[in-house]
Amino acid sequence: RPVTLFIEDGANDPAQSVSAAEKLVTREKVDALIAAWGSSPTLAVSASVSKKYGIPHVVDTASSVKVTMLDGKRPNPWLFRISPTSRMEAEGLEKALVPKMGFSKVAFMAVNNDWGRGAAEEFSKVITRTGGTVVATEIINADATDFLTQLTKIKNAGANAIIVTTDQAQVSLILKQYKQLGMNQKILTTGGGIVPEGLILLSGPDAAEGVNIITFFAPWFPEMAKNPAEAKWFSEEYLKRGNAAKGFGECFRGYDGMKALKAAFDLAKTTDKEKVRAAFAKVDTWGLSGRIKFDEFGQSSPNILVIQVKNGKPSIPDFMK
Repeated sequence: RPVTLFIEDGANDPAQSVSAAEKLVTREKVDALIAAWGSSPTLAVSASVSKKYGIPHVVDTASSVKVTMLDGKRPNPWLFRISPTSRMEAEGLEKALVPKMGFSKVAFMAVNNDWGRGAAEEFSKVITRTGGTVVATEIINADATDFLTQLTKIKNAGANAIIVTTDQAQVSLILKQYKQLGMNQKILTTGGGIVPEGLILLSGPDAAEGVNIITFFAPWFPEMAKNPAEAKWFSEEYLKRGNAAKGFGECFRGYDGMKALKAAFDLAKTTDKEKVRAAFAKVDTWGLSGRIKFDEFGQSSPNILVIQVKNGKPSIPDFMK
């Protein structure tokens, strides 16, 4: 069926995201939402818009556990998330992080929001549970550009690995300054939005070399997807349309979000919001990032993959083969 797309920019800010979502619901009368990128704005839109107005709400990016589970309960029955939680990312690497990747003395650099703090908390649990130790946790502001003080503390703490949770631009600045200080700790980025092409472009090939990147879809290796033909088509079509490879960390999420919506609308055979909400419980399809099938909290379980920058290109680490 034909789809009309309405776009509002929430600027990854909770207040602006709520205002944008309310406009879409009250003025544009949309049938569903895909919103709102970061965890903090997503939590705000969930509480103040989709739950309040009864609008099916697909989350395709936010990582905070609290989006789908708060105090052991589901906070919003209208919300369905296709992106993994930080807990799922951490537990997805539980067998590899310490024993295979060697992340035994870990420092965190995490952005000061629900996403960053939540990721540091969840990965800390897995590291200590599997015999590693956390030697430092540095919380950084989202607009920070100077990380020399935090990196020096990490260096002096004896860390052999750093787990970084923030956006691609800030990760790249951190890598430049890490290189400037002559550091050689292993690096892992979380959240799924970082790609080798982006890091190489923004931080330079030397600083990006060897970085491990958590992702949920590897467009460079379509054979890793459940639906390799579709994955290959999507990756080629995305570039064919003139899009930059540095956007690969985000583009597949909207595609999978639309696949989730399509599956629910097909099952409901109507745009009636309550019937669409009920249909989401029966959705069982495959996206680029894995199976889209929701549990009692409205959470699906996508792939947890790691890609490494090797010789200036994306590569599959040995422990992922």
